[in-house]
Amino acid sequence: MTMPANDPNALGAKLAQRFFLRKTQGNQKTYYDLETGQEDLQMGHLVGVLCSKGRVEYKAAVDIVRQQHFRPISSKVVYQPYGSPVVNVKGLWCINQWRVPDVKPDATLDAQRFFFHLMDVLGDVEKVNYLLDMLSYRYQQGPLNKPHIAFYFYGEQGGAGKSTFAETLTKAFGDTAVKTTNTVNALKGKGAVDLWKSTWLVVEEAKVSKGTQLYDAIKSYTGDDYVHTDRKFGAVAKEHIPAQLIMLSNRPPMFLEKYDRRFFVAKWALDIESSEDRAEYFRGYRNWLENGGYEAIAGLLKTRVVTANVFEDAPITDEKKVATLAQFDPAVLDVKEYLEDNEDRRLFEMKCFDNIWKNYWIKSSERKHKLIDAGLVPHGRTKIGNKQPTVWHRDIDTVVSSGGSSGVQVKLPDGTLVSATDAYGDRRRDF
Repeated sequence: MTMPANDPNALGAKLAQRFFLRKTQGNQKTYYDLETGQEDLQMGHLVGVLCSKGRVEYKAAVDIVRQQHFRPISSKVVYQPYGSPVVNVKGLWCINQWRVPDVKPDATLDAQRFFFHLMDVLGDVEKVNYLLDMLSYRYQQGPLNKPHIAFYFYGEQGGAGKSTFAETLTKAFGDTAVKTTNTVNALKGKGAVDLWKSTWLVVEEAKVSKGTQLYDAIKSYTGDDYVHTDRKFGAVAKEHIPAQLIMLSNRPPMFLEKYDRRFFVAKWALDIESSEDRAEYFRGYRNWLENGGYEAIAGLLKTRVVTANVFEDAPITDEKKVATLAQFDPAVLDVKEYLEDNEDRRLFEMKCFDNIWKNYWIKSSERKHKLIDAGLVPHGRTKIGNKQPTVWHRDIDTVVSSGGSSGVQVKLPDGTLVSATDAYGDRRRDF
């Protein structure tokens, strides 16, 4: 015989599916609401839920709540993709912060536009397939331990879609599966472990120095599945850290060790010169994303056959070879840091780096090779003010004629033109 829906026992059992006991202090109990995520609700809130259905009077609702057993919920928050909102971990009920993505995968939709876009920015089919294999593996095997691989995508050119890629991951995997931070500073501190409780951790504007505490932390979090941490106002605890790191930057990595096995490094650039043409490209791409593209991408990741061994060392790309080799020439590293610290300056003389040449006893015959390795290109004699020094420019810039006898201009990656005098920066007083 079926119990009537408005029977006190049936109403109490249904209430216990939604609410969990959070804590008891004296005679006061507080509850957690599975549907809304609200914490520290009191008995009156549960009574109000029963009364709002119109099935029982206030006094009867109070009796139902008092007599019903509610499962106690732990204060520990876990991350279990494809799990229930509340999961049982070794007998303890814990809140699962993962939630089902709003975007539903649809493998019947064509996802080739996504593949072609990745080809546009990565420029190599092997790089694209490796990235898609890793994304697909994590989408299909979310509850399993992560591959110990991190990604570093860089491109000096603005407007190449690195942020759009991060947004696409968030749409496909869901808001709770992707955590994004604007700088690497968030990876430091005792609360950083919470960022690694996701499927992907995306760091925009990444800048990491070699041999720092931050780099050591990145290696540890990338190479381990669990970490013991002493979070602020809490005891030391063992935490699951399933997130894989994706770093987005406008500069090559300057921190990799020679035998690094973790990082997949690739340049992310869109070979479109005009800013107007680039804007038109992304208008079309985003229009596709917002009209079935996200669903198509999720469908691709759900059904793609993964052929790469995602647990092997990261492939050695040409970009990674250059990055790791450069780290072992301290003079090149110092030149790169000088360029980063003087972003507004776009033209340089050899003498700008005299302190570096002196510090490392660099012979004059070797200096041009150091500048080339650091990303500078020789332009030759250039009219600046009333002199014509021999200058170098960044390999992402272009030196163009300004017409007539007024010398040259420097064309920046975004198309902006800067006079030679302004591009030379603070050193122009030498003339």
